[in-house]
Amino acid sequence: MTMRHIFRRFGASERGIAAVEFAILAPMMIILLFGSVELIDVLNTNKRAQNASASVADVIARDTEVSNAEIANLWAAIDVLMFPDAGTTMQIRVTSVRIVNASTAQVVWSEGRGMSARTANTTIDLPEAMMQPGTSIIMTETRYPYSSSLGFVIDGVMNLDHIAYRRSRLVDPIPRVS
Repeated sequence: MTMRHIFRRFGASERGIAAVEFAILAPMMIILLFGSVELIDVLNTNKRAQNASASVADVIARDTEVSNAEIANLWAAIDVLMFPDAGTTMQIRVTSVRIVNASTAQVVWSEGRGMSARTANTTIDLPEAMMQPGTSIIMTETRYPYSSSLGFVIDGVMNLDHIAYRRSRLVDPIPRVS
């Protein structure tokens, strides 16, 4: 049997074609499956981190004063809001900001967990839409270090950062008490 005849027979054979197709498609399908699972996980974690930031700002914006006990309870609530992810790894800073004029915003008080608090009476940059003189806002900044449980597509740590703004509803600005 000549070499030419062997190659012709090999090219005409249809046995094992399904195995070859599977060998070509299987790696792509596995990457697609694990990539989708990882993408859904990071999107869900990001949504929980965003919700935690907005929830903390919203709770404080409804208060007439903020005490040490309330701040401790808010930090504990983050663990619940981030479930099933670990809420203890979330860094958070809550800041009460007084809008002095159309171009100046001043820190009234600030508290942080894993982030340093802002210094009182310092100026801060805010979005133009927030700059309404004579009002105050509660600003919550969060950072959640996300690391994938699969490590298939996302390698290392990805920081999920969020900022939430809420206008003070009852008292302007909301005082910080012991």
